[in-house]
Amino acid sequence: MKKRWILSSLFALLLLSACGGKQPVTQDNGPIDEMSEVNKKKQKEKESFEMYALDTNDAEAWMRLEPGKYSEKERDSEAIKKEIEAWPEGLSAEEYFARLMALTADDYRPYQTFIDETEVIFSAITDQPDGLNAPGDAGDAPLLHTQILLDASGSMAGRLDGKTKMQLAKEAVAEFVSGLPENTLVSLRVYGHKGSNQPAGKEESCAKTEEIYQLSGYEQQAFSEALNRFEPTGFTPLARAIEEGGQDLLAAAVDNPNVKSVMYVVSDGEETCGGDPVEAARQIQESEIEAVVNIIGFDIESHERAALEAIASAGNGKYFHADTGKQLRDSFRKETTELINAWYTWDSKNVNTFYTEEADYLNASYTHESKGVNQSYSEETFLVNLTREMEEIRADIPWRQIRPLIQDRARGMRVHMKDHFRDIRVEARETARQLRIQVRDKARDERIDLREQQRSQ
Repeated sequence: MKKRWILSSLFALLLLSACGGKQPVTQDNGPIDEMSEVNKKKQKEKESFEMYALDTNDAEAWMRLEPGKYSEKERDSEAIKKEIEAWPEGLSAEEYFARLMALTADDYRPYQTFIDETEVIFSAITDQPDGLNAPGDAGDAPLLHTQILLDASGSMAGRLDGKTKMQLAKEAVAEFVSGLPENTLVSLRVYGHKGSNQPAGKEESCAKTEEIYQLSGYEQQAFSEALNRFEPTGFTPLARAIEEGGQDLLAAAVDNPNVKSVMYVVSDGEETCGGDPVEAARQIQESEIEAVVNIIGFDIESHERAALEAIASAGNGKYFHADTGKQLRDSFRKETTELINAWYTWDSKNVNTFYTEEADYLNASYTHESKGVNQSYSEETFLVNLTREMEEIRADIPWRQIRPLIQDRARGMRVHMKDHFRDIRVEARETARQLRIQVRDKARDERIDLREQQRSQ
């Protein structure tokens, strides 16, 4: 009986235990949520430290890294020390170093940005005084079109210095075109060489101008033959000559829009065919080629001078006055002398520009280098001193092993900055030097050629 009671009691206890195991469990998520937040925070901190776990020899990576929590601008020694005091124990020197950088690393990105974005580019050499573009800009393309409009009206048969004015003008023109710059095309158009200087021949004389040497490179024999094909004959259709000469220049510029067009008009008198040479000069000057119209008044009456000066003014050119054959030649030679002086000005202007731009690159690179290097020294000193102070507070941290990491990083960044800023200066100096040599050599050679031409004339 007693045995049966014991078995019944055991069965009841087992039944209660089984039923108790099926009771619903009430879950308290509070501690679990708190643990999750702690883990997230730790993971975030780990990621921030890992960003600073760089090789101390990778200077460029350090230069590109964003600053630490207490960088130079926000440096707070006491706050930094408190954070260090809370660091966990047992980490390696490299791990502690990464944490230190996450707190204190300075911002060197502006210096790296300057290195990345600085391109050593100098201003283009300005157009040359002879109207050509800078050396090498357009290969062998003709960049200067020079057109001579020569008065062959009857009055050019008058005599000066034992020769006709026509002969003197032809000699002066031949001398002038023989000294034109390379890559220049020249044209010769005559007017007043048809009809006669009598009323009966006026209509024919005023209706015709002729390009007797088409725009092309200068060839002495062909040009001389062209000059010998006409003699002084009729009236002075000056406006028509400028208009038709302008059409020649416009047509020639279609395939070479950067060409400089210059017109020289030799005349011993004003318009006698009823045209408006001032308006003709203005139109060609205001056209897309902006041709310059220069006037050489040869043995003209004083009352006619103003009319010719007005043409030069409308054509944005110059007026030259010549009463003798020598003065006529000197008028053309004056252009050569002015060109020699212009080469001096061109030389000086470009060389000074390159010196100024070189100095800008040098000064900017020196300034950035000085600031960056000094900042690195200051940061290194601060960190080394900080580690010495912390040796008494956190003696468990291997500060003696951390200091070499601080010094290696700082030294590497200084070398990086010095090398790259020096490279910028070297490139700027060499580029500027080559440009100055190019300009000076070109200007000197042109002046020598022009002086030789003057001596041979």
